[in-house]
Amino acid sequence: MTVMKQRAIDMISRMPEEKLYYVVQLLEGVEGLLENRADGPETPEQRALKDLQRFRKRSDAEIDYKAELAKAREEKYAGIN
Repeated sequence: MTVMKQRAIDMISRMPEEKLYYVVQLLEGVEGLLENRADGPETPEQRALKDLQRFRKRSDAEIDYKAELAKAREEKYAGIN
């Protein structure tokens, strides 16, 4: 066992029971960070995003978003005076 692990175990063993909840929460959070690393296992959400990106098509057409928005507003609010 490494010195760092031994220190952590000693600190946890001296800690009162009611404080252990926070330690467990912290460790679960750190463990979650390790799972989300690039080389770690993928979550279902990450796999779904990869699948969606695989089917995404690139478009060469330039879209003028401001003009599209103006046109949509004009159509929606044309009857309001």
